[in-house]
Amino acid sequence: MKLSELKEGEKGIIAKVRGRGAFRRRIMEMGFVTGKEVSVTKYAPLMDPVEYSIMGYEVSIRREEANQIEVFGINDSSNETVSKFYGTTEEDTSALHEKHHKKHIKIAFVGNPNCGKTTIFNSVTGLHEKVG
Repeated sequence: MKLSELKEGEKGIIAKVRGRGAFRRRIMEMGFVTGKEVSVTKYAPLMDPVEYSIMGYEVSIRREEANQIEVFGINDSSNETVSKFYGTTEEDTSALHEKHHKKHIKIAFVGNPNCGKTTIFNSVTGLHEKVG
């Protein structure tokens, strides 16, 4: 179910945030992250934008942006979907960060100018960095 399909007063748990780049980053910075509960506060007179309550504050986004967010409806009679959801919670994130930091490796490329350090870095990472 998409976030834009929730009716006024209904609640849901965010399952996935679609989209790419700046849009995805902006939406997630507003609090629309996996595992958080969101509810529809009210619709604007022309049904766009929609005000949502998430993480203790209200935020308004357009329906086309809400189409990029998938949720599990809490008010649905099919609570089996919600019970199978293993979303991110605050307790899980701390354990995940600890696990991730244990595997963190730091690598340094050192050498003379114009010897190919940036070329090796770009081929290993898949990026297209340029010499500054």
